[in-house]
Amino acid sequence: MPAKTREIHLRSRPVGMPEAGNFAIAEVELRDPGPGEVLVRNSWMSVDPY
Repeated sequence: MPAKTREIHLRSRPVGMPEAGNFAIAEVELRDPGPGEVLVRNSWMSVDPY
């Protein structure tokens, strides 16, 4: 069974502070790594407005 992951897509460019409506979450199948590639699991992600 293929693994699934979530992607955050930019739906529209924010005007001012970003809002939830500017983004969409998509669940996609994760392909196996190819030769010379590795699979990394992120624990945290930060998107700072600086």
